[in-house]
Amino acid sequence: YDPRFLFWEVVDLSRKLFLASLVLFIDSEHGSGKMLRLVVATVVSALYLAALALARPFKRSDDLQLACIANLLLTCWFVLGVTIQLCESTAYEDMCSTLVGLESARRASDLVVALAAAMLALSLLLVLFKTASAVSVPTIRLASTGRPPILELPRASHFHAFISHAWGTGQDQTHAIVRQMQLLLPGVKVWLDVDNLDDVGKLEESVADAMTFIIFLSAGYFKSFNCRRELYAALASKRPFIAVHEADVAKGGASIAALKAECRESCVEVAPPAYPSYGGPHEMIARVFEEAKPIVWVRVHDFQVESLKEIALRMLRQVPYYALHTSELAQGVMVPGEIGPRGFTGLVVTILVCRDNKGALDVAKEVKAEAQVGRRSAAPQSIELRYADVALKGSGPAAIRAGSSLSKSVSLIRSGSRLSQSASPTPAIKGRIVLLLYLTDRTFLDEDGSVARLVQAAMDRR
Repeated sequence: YDPRFLFWEVVDLSRKLFLASLVLFIDSEHGSGKMLRLVVATVVSALYLAALALARPFKRSDDLQLACIANLLLTCWFVLGVTIQLCESTAYEDMCSTLVGLESARRASDLVVALAAAMLALSLLLVLFKTASAVSVPTIRLASTGRPPILELPRASHFHAFISHAWGTGQDQTHAIVRQMQLLLPGVKVWLDVDNLDDVGKLEESVADAMTFIIFLSAGYFKSFNCRRELYAALASKRPFIAVHEADVAKGGASIAALKAECRESCVEVAPPAYPSYGGPHEMIARVFEEAKPIVWVRVHDFQVESLKEIALRMLRQVPYYALHTSELAQGVMVPGEIGPRGFTGLVVTILVCRDNKGALDVAKEVKAEAQVGRRSAAPQSIELRYADVALKGSGPAAIRAGSSLSKSVSLIRSGSRLSQSASPTPAIKGRIVLLLYLTDRTFLDEDGSVARLVQAAMDRR
């Protein structure tokens, strides 16, 4: 239950006790043959259903929906019971035919059974549909339980987050963040200017009305007067900061160093109205950049999900429920169908790297090291590193797939902290062969174009 409705368990137990036993005291001598008990039970069930829909006492929407379905079915069955009671009555001749429209009580019983079965079947289909939708829809869930997180709000807040951004360089990105968060975290309430701004003079009140304060760091953010108003209001109201960094200069981003310099130049107000005790740029830098590492905003879908997950996780840590149950967030959050870690257990992998692809060899060594120390670690000999220019030279796809020896190669052998080269005959390439390409803005700009040729050779020999 929602903490405000912990008493609801007593209300529900009272309803069950009344319907299961106390209702029998209504006309205890002749009540079984009359409709009064059924009418009272129908009214009580209908009133409780209305109270459920209005009060919404459960934390989770699926619990509320299940309770409403159960009480709706119970109300319908009591109404059907009234129908059977009318048809079984002998107080008036042809009462069943006159009032209900059925020939006999047997026909009424058959109709009630059929309707009850249909309602049960529809309810079961609805539950199955909701379950299938919950499993298939990519929404954020707790990694520890697989269930959607609780989005409880503090009593003094109406939004889970206020998102602050510079219109010139961060508007499109923040709109994307909010829309994606609403899809991945149904029920989340994020204050966004285009959705919630009615009066620019009430920015400070809006910041104080949110549980957390999301800052989208882009070029010119600290130069914006309204952004600084929001920052001072967040400092004054002691809202937790969640910094999101736009690192792509072509998309309005800037480096962390440049943003810190901008903050030192711009956040120099003395005793701003929203925060008279402001201590200067060093206080702002400490809260924005040093309290927690800014989350890098990435646009590529699978990596964008990681950015959104980190934003959601930091937000959920401020939810009152998880402030008391921190262990439920210890394993973080996940999205069904996301790209997860993969182990090399049982696999033999040869990683090929291009000599002129700077950084690729370092990444390949890091992959090998991580694979061997991970939970599903690989045997030391299961991952081998080779230079692609030698491994792919003069060997067709059939030779590589068959694991035949290459005439000459350069093996990469670990010697202390360095890799030494050996001109000895290279053993056969076995297992899965992967070309690792480290992509930068200069990957294909090497002098002789060898990277492009090797990539094409690898693609031809798939």
